[in-house]
Amino acid sequence: RPPPQMAPGAMQGERAMSKIPCCTCGALVEPNSRGQCVDCIRAEIDLTANIPQSVAIDRCSVCGAFFRNPQWAHMELESPQLLALCLKKTRGLNGYIAEGDESHRLKLIDAGFVWTEPHSKRLKVKVTVRADVVGGIALQQQCVVEYVLRGGQCRECERAAAKQSWSACVQLRQKGVAQARVLHLLEQLILANGAARDAVEIKPVKGGIDFFFGTRQHAERLVQFVSQYAMTRTKRSQQLVTHNEKAGTANVRHTWAVEVAPLCKDDLVLVPRATAASLGLPTRLCVVAKAGRTIQLVHPSTASVALCSADQYWR
Repeated sequence: RPPPQMAPGAMQGERAMSKIPCCTCGALVEPNSRGQCVDCIRAEIDLTANIPQSVAIDRCSVCGAFFRNPQWAHMELESPQLLALCLKKTRGLNGYIAEGDESHRLKLIDAGFVWTEPHSKRLKVKVTVRADVVGGIALQQQCVVEYVLRGGQCRECERAAAKQSWSACVQLRQKGVAQARVLHLLEQLILANGAARDAVEIKPVKGGIDFFFGTRQHAERLVQFVSQYAMTRTKRSQQLVTHNEKAGTANVRHTWAVEVAPLCKDDLVLVPRATAASLGLPTRLCVVAKAGRTIQLVHPSTASVALCSADQYWR
């Protein structure tokens, strides 16, 4: 025979007995480890406590590029690229939220820009985060993060603005040759090794190139680099621009005139008598076999090889 049916009132009473009152507000809730309803748990746990309300972002005040470490990038306002940069700058979006002795993983659910005045130098992003707390209760909360656009200049704009504020100059020259092949080789080596990456301006002139730097150390580094690959003669001079007697400071411009030996490979040269005798050459007429830090000379008739140093050449 069929089992006896339970009265509807008894079923409702059993369901009511399965719920407990919230320890804070008294509302009936499903049993959980906290003994609270969702509204009371949300009021006690702040998911956005570790999210900063204000974040600084560097933006070039000249070209409008944003600094995305380690380089500058041009981005449209309220673009997905700019939103990704803002979220990357914000700490705590994908961190942990502490609840007593336990911590829960915080997840970023949604993010979007909030309209601001174009000239306010402020960006606002509304973010939505979510976390699963004790008892499997999922909490979701929103907050608005303000991004302050900090003014500055990118590397290219700094170079453009510093054209007249250089403090060191390297004048690289190779004179007396129809084709400055050694100078062209040095130019390629400087580009390949980034020896002039700190130059604020590079100006080609007749017979060579001028490199302008903001500091003296960068210019000295280029002079040392050139002397490693070519036979050079360097003259240094300095000029006083401004002087402050009270502060004891002075603005001095340093100039290095670097002259490259006017010899290239396969050149036919006439060596001075004294130099030919010191090098052990039978005659003064020789061919340049190699032009570097030293000049390698080959006698055309005897094939004897001699090395001419910088001191012997510039003597």
